[in-house]
Amino acid sequence: MRADYVIAGAGCAGLSLAVQIALQARRRGVPCPRVVLIEPRARHARDRTWCYWRFVDHPFAAAVRHRWTRWRVADAGRSLVRGTTRHPYEHVPSDVFYDMALGTLAEFPEIELRRGCAVRAIREAADACEVVTDGEVVQARLVFDGRPAPAPAPGGDEVDLLQHFVGWEVEAPAPVFDPEVPTLMDFTVDQSRGIHFMYVLPFAPTRALVETTYISPASLPDATYEDDLRGYLRDRYGLTAPEVRWRERGAIPMTSRPASLRSGPRVIHLGLRGGLAKGSTGYAFQAIQRTSELLARELLERPGAPPRVPAPRPAAAVAMDRVLLAHLQRTPGRGPPLLVDLFERLPPDLLCRFLSDHAGPLDYPRVMLATPMAEMTAAVVRSRALWLRPAT
Repeated sequence: MRADYVIAGAGCAGLSLAVQIALQARRRGVPCPRVVLIEPRARHARDRTWCYWRFVDHPFAAAVRHRWTRWRVADAGRSLVRGTTRHPYEHVPSDVFYDMALGTLAEFPEIELRRGCAVRAIREAADACEVVTDGEVVQARLVFDGRPAPAPAPGGDEVDLLQHFVGWEVEAPAPVFDPEVPTLMDFTVDQSRGIHFMYVLPFAPTRALVETTYISPASLPDATYEDDLRGYLRDRYGLTAPEVRWRERGAIPMTSRPASLRSGPRVIHLGLRGGLAKGSTGYAFQAIQRTSELLARELLERPGAPPRVPAPRPAAAVAMDRVLLAHLQRTPGRGPPLLVDLFERLPPDLLCRFLSDHAGPLDYPRVMLATPMAEMTAAVVRSRALWLRPAT
């Protein structure tokens, strides 16, 4: 079988690129390319949550189910509420995103989704690629690889941390949540196993997604996360037997390693494999939308030409993240006060720009000034081997 493009993995990045190709072709009045998406899952169900401060328009605005203009952070000595109406914090449940993306793609017969099918190998030749699946070989001009990235080999000066978490969407018997103010980081919990905070998205006075999140080198036993959640719901909200409506778990790499844009001239990386998660926070949704739009434009404006792959993230943002990650790895106990300092000392709009990779040249000095200067100057000097090298 032949196609113009194969997309390996129909998660957020793969579906976003396919939707952008389809919608941009329609707007331009040109034929939609033949695209095959290959996805090992037999069905798309709710499996994760995406949140972000809104900076860019994207085709999934109707999938936003909640937005907040204020948020809370806390550590042992501070509880702060900050906010901005310019960049609301938005929540997209994955099942709503999947339904919207798949509904759009169903309008385009040129785009085929193969579920329950795994990519076994990608073979690149001079003029095409072959994608080997469970029962077939698909030939394509280009392959976009959005599969989970393999774990990097340890070694060198690299920072390789994980942001690992488990979340419960709970229903309370009485109103206990403030639906106007999510808690982004509550560090008033045990810090003995690494940087640890609780994250609360309040959907209604009686319903919220509550997550226990760690930043450390490796995941923890299941019982640890469950004990965290039970204890926090009991101590913070008085819930001794909450109804758990849905469960979420995940692990996002937080790394200083250069982004891998390609594995060959005709194989382009998407999503986390392509370095689209912000190293210091794990946020990726808006970077995926921006990159998908640019890649689709490139494919439609220059069909047949080798696509110019956009840099996944600004070089200055990558350098700043490397400094912060190296500091967190070296002195994890300083993580909570340093992160809360940023929320306390930076104007909310600037903070949102920094955390969303939309900071300008004048923003980064202000971010540095919001941290303990001697501490961060030493961190910059110690991590110079990381931040001085290219981002990709």
